[in-house]
Amino acid sequence: MSALNGKILLIEDKLDNISHIENMIKEAGYEVFRAAGTPQEALRMTILMLQSTMIIAHDSLSDTILSTAREMNKEISIIMLGTSDETLLLPSIQVGKTAYLKAPFTTSVLKAVIDFISR
Repeated sequence: MSALNGKILLIEDKLDNISHIENMIKEAGYEVFRAAGTPQEALRMTILMLQSTMIIAHDSLSDTILSTAREMNKEISIIMLGTSDETLLLPSIQVGKTAYLKAPFTTSVLKAVIDFISR
């Protein structure tokens, strides 16, 4: 298990297979906290309250997550999930490591990405 103590915030909004993704994360050995992605203010408050060091969410929530991470002034690793063939352009905000994982993916791929960005 990595330096982030095995706790990951999984944001539910727009992830069709949320239970499957949650099970994949648990199978990889991490504890999962789930949070709703909307409304944006509720998501922002959840991120601020939990002070998670890693967030996994649909790429449509990148602006809210990145601005909240900047507000926390804390390094957070972020994995954006999506189905786009286009490159996701994340704003150049230093919040920690970021990754984009295109669906579909396997548990071993998800675990490898989590391990890589949590170093």
